[in-house]
Amino acid sequence: MKLAVFDAHNDSLTEREDLEALTNRLDDGHWDLVRFAEGGGRWQIAAIFTPQKFSGIEALAYALNHLERALDWVERHRDKVRLILTKRDLKDDGRIGILLSLEGASPLMGRVEFLRLFFRLGIRCLTLTWNHRNELADGVGVGSAAGGLTEAGKAVVAECEKLGIAVDVSHLSERSFWDLMKVATKPVFASHSNFRSLCDHPRNLTDEQAKAIADKGGVICLTFVPAFVGGDLAQLVRHYLHGVELVGEKSLGLGSDFDGCKNPVLPDASAFPQLAQSLRQAGVSLPALKSLFHANLLRYFRKILPER
Repeated sequence: MKLAVFDAHNDSLTEREDLEALTNRLDDGHWDLVRFAEGGGRWQIAAIFTPQKFSGIEALAYALNHLERALDWVERHRDKVRLILTKRDLKDDGRIGILLSLEGASPLMGRVEFLRLFFRLGIRCLTLTWNHRNELADGVGVGSAAGGLTEAGKAVVAECEKLGIAVDVSHLSERSFWDLMKVATKPVFASHSNFRSLCDHPRNLTDEQAKAIADKGGVICLTFVPAFVGGDLAQLVRHYLHGVELVGEKSLGLGSDFDGCKNPVLPDASAFPQLAQSLRQAGVSLPALKSLFHANLLRYFRKILPER
């Protein structure tokens, strides 16, 4: 069963050295344009990820370098892909739509003006942290000593809402998460996180966190990372069914983390129909599947992205 897919997270544009190769069907990695299209792919949030070892000006330089590569790749293949910058760009025109995300805010160096610069360069999603501490907030990797959102973090969140940048809660420590929920006036989303009550991993969301996201009108995007699934495809189906019971079918999406993990529970981007078939066999209706696979994220980004 093939459905149109909106995937909320992959790392292909930073993990792949030769971006040109992504236009062909590859035998390695998880994602390329051919396999994504085969799987029903129409919209992809592509992360510009900055490793933890970089901070300050080195983090800024690293992110800008990879962002320039990504923009150049999109420009050279405008017959196949298009950059999504505004609500109007969400319309499907036959090409794969790319939303660029800054995964981890270290390149911002705590400065709102740098956020505005990345917005001008096409960034439309911001994952506030990776697993470590930065100038905005603490990530889940900090552990029991994790703090919350800093004053710079609160200022950046406010500017994201003003500009039309989606705020991503994946990787946040619990204290940072709840600080964010206090100051956010617009819906937030989790680009690639599952449910901790089914798989006890710190990168997964508690049921209380998931409810808070849904109550604000946000989306929890189920990921294929084995450590966050806690099993195989059947267990991923259980995460979905738990999510429906907890927050309803209108608050769930998909965030594969392709090329950002090893041995995902779906082998590559052509395999989304396998998930659809497994969900159908579990009794999930076709309208609910469409909500999960694309409609919920489209509705969310129509709320968040700028008009022009």
